[in-house]
Amino acid sequence: MTYDDVPLWHRARLTPKNLWRYKAWQKDHRGVIVSHRSRPSERPVKDDNSHMNAAVDWLLRCQDASSDGGFIGRYRLDQGWSTSYPETTGYIVPTLLALADAEGAGVYRGGVTADDLRTRAARAMEFLLSIQLSSGAFPAGEIGTNKDKPSPFNSAQIINGLHQFYLHTEDDNYLTAAIRAADWLLEVQDDDGAWRKWFYHSIPATYCSHLSCWIAELGALVNNEQYLASARANAQWILALQDAETGFFDRCGFTEEEQRLRIADLHTIAYNQAGLIRIARVLNDQEIFAAVNKAALGVLGTLDRLSWIPGVLDHAWRSKANSTCLTGCAQMALVWMDLYEKFGDEQCLLGARKAIDIVKRGQLMDSENPALHGAIPGSDPLWGWYNDGIMPNWAAKFFIDAILQLKRLQQS
Repeated sequence: MTYDDVPLWHRARLTPKNLWRYKAWQKDHRGVIVSHRSRPSERPVKDDNSHMNAAVDWLLRCQDASSDGGFIGRYRLDQGWSTSYPETTGYIVPTLLALADAEGAGVYRGGVTADDLRTRAARAMEFLLSIQLSSGAFPAGEIGTNKDKPSPFNSAQIINGLHQFYLHTEDDNYLTAAIRAADWLLEVQDDDGAWRKWFYHSIPATYCSHLSCWIAELGALVNNEQYLASARANAQWILALQDAETGFFDRCGFTEEEQRLRIADLHTIAYNQAGLIRIARVLNDQEIFAAVNKAALGVLGTLDRLSWIPGVLDHAWRSKANSTCLTGCAQMALVWMDLYEKFGDEQCLLGARKAIDIVKRGQLMDSENPALHGAIPGSDPLWGWYNDGIMPNWAAKFFIDAILQLKRLQQS
């Protein structure tokens, strides 16, 4: 049974409460709600460039809507724009730099120039430098709700941006900031390689590979063995939690209840796998590559079986949600393309293409509201499990990354 075959009343339900919360009486909101009530196969799909350009334009509007140079975290149907999100601002910067390089190479032809994209990246970096805490950490959550509480996961995503912007500018201020953040991360890492203190919900999670991978890459850049050892210890802790039969990594959920039930959001499943791939590259560790490949093929098996990817999966890769996570689909496309490059498995490349198409069908392409046009909802339908009624900026970021990577593979 494909997602198209699932009757509308069996999918994530659009309730009267949703309609009220989403302000469905507003024409622009009503339009996107109606579009997501249709079957995905009935929605018009354009070429990859058109979808990517729309996502880029929307992402840049996230920055334009802020007053501090950061990227607004999300647009909510019930509340409108939120505030700048340091975590995602950090890892959007490498996307802007990649787009600038693609524009220079003739791969990306959107409404902005390479110089404008790099200027925007610089503005985002200045915002991040201005909010770094004295400990070296960066704040959790959005800047409108927190400026003082640190976050290991968020700090690591910002290290990614600092690292890449340092390579772009050769300005030591960005490298120094990245090293300060990494030193703090090592201070709060537990002896078993996991992170608990200051971590989300104060519980260890295996998606923290998408934290330690940035420490590993920084360690390779500055030749710091302690950073490499930190990532190695984290990867070993994660691999010990892999289901030998299915390849699922336990403790991948956001909450204690999810971890107890051995379920996880596609978003965190993809974080886990993407992080392990990066660690394996830095350490040249074939055991890690083999472990993540087994897990990624498990998700791919679900896609092949259902022709869509549920937004929550259990330890046997069975569906535990009646909606898909568009962010996770874009992330999994990146994972499968990485593994295709490593192992040459054509089914991974085919899976990536299918996942990108799922995101394209969920993208909001017809709205006249600039806060919605080009946005990618957290879920499809947009009232589904993950970030319901919300257009998160990281969904657009990962989708853009996926299209750019697909274009690179097609040209190679």
